[in-house]
Amino acid sequence: MLNPEVVTPLFYFGSGLSFLLVVQKLIPPIKRREDRIGALLFLSLGIILFTVANVVLEIDRTYPHAIFLLLTSFSAIGPLSLLYTHSLIYPNQTLYRDIRLHFLVPGLFLLGEIFFFGRPWDSIISDLGDFRNIRYKHYLSWGFFITTALTTAYFGFRYRMLLTVISIPELKSQIRFIFILATITVFAMYSLVFGFMFGLDVLFRVGGLLVTGIVTLLFLAPSRYPDFFAPLTREVRKKKYEKSLLIGLDLNLLELRIQELMREDKLYRDPELTLHSLSEDLGIKPYQLTEFLNEHLQTGFHNYINGFRIEEAVKLLEEKLDQDILSICYFVGFNSKSSFNDAFRKVTGKTPTQLRQKKSDVPEKQKMHTARTGVPPLGKGLGGMVELGDSDRISVKNRPIKAENR
Repeated sequence: MLNPEVVTPLFYFGSGLSFLLVVQKLIPPIKRREDRIGALLFLSLGIILFTVANVVLEIDRTYPHAIFLLLTSFSAIGPLSLLYTHSLIYPNQTLYRDIRLHFLVPGLFLLGEIFFFGRPWDSIISDLGDFRNIRYKHYLSWGFFITTALTTAYFGFRYRMLLTVISIPELKSQIRFIFILATITVFAMYSLVFGFMFGLDVLFRVGGLLVTGIVTLLFLAPSRYPDFFAPLTREVRKKKYEKSLLIGLDLNLLELRIQELMREDKLYRDPELTLHSLSEDLGIKPYQLTEFLNEHLQTGFHNYINGFRIEEAVKLLEEKLDQDILSICYFVGFNSKSSFNDAFRKVTGKTPTQLRQKKSDVPEKQKMHTARTGVPPLGKGLGGMVELGDSDRISVKNRPIKAENR
């Protein structure tokens, strides 16, 4: 029943279905945050199923690159599953302060795989042959054991997140569905890892079949229940509103006060400004300020503050052409050039140098025109020199009131 001739076509089928789901997630012109995370999740599942089929057929003995990215994909399942669940439950909330930290381990495994498979062909085949022979005693097994432990921890956090909303009667079907899928996924992961490490071929193939079943279910479920997760977001928002920590506060006044501190007092220029210190200036608790920014302005603390910093930096870069970029960086409140460049590019789509270069190109062209024709260029302002109006300037809208991850 579980011989290679039967199960491998199913694994390849599940792999192809996963890649099809990746395309499906990326086709819509407006991609939601959960669509992008879901695409990465299905890509990882597709790679796992493809390589599992190649392992069962022992293709890797001849073509070792047939299992390339297996370990990286395994290690990405935990972070992606947690972030996908978070996106379903809290669609307008920023994910985490630095999402890159969740992919530190998958990134290290990716570098390790690139190094491993970049070696001479004979060395790779020899190492993989030894791995098949001694299994869990081989040094490669440590990567899979570490990944298993890390993924277990991520699914533990995922279960805890689901427990926060399981008491809502209207969500029992959705939460039960996610719980079942998560449990099957964990069992499938253990089956694949321990089935291979201890030479239990049947258990290994069962794990592959479970992953195939999960992918197939996720492919068919939207057709039968297109709005299955809609009540999840609606009820979670309702519950959060009922338990809001902002009840009793004048939110309009709070927004005016925080705008006053930014626009008039230029509080964002302080590089030591923190959520704690700003909440003290506002006369509220830090957790209240966090909820206000997340739920009412759909942003996080750092994005909100950086929006004001970048807005002033753009003006200074345009108007103070003789002032160096680093001094502007420190003046508006950043404490390093790298963080300034990252935030600047996120808001404007350009680096500070690119924006200033575009600005300085205008007077340069004017000089060339005058030198060539002897006639100053026509334009607004005295002496024929062009004076940029408000509509000509590169505008930076108050970015903080928009969600960073939608």
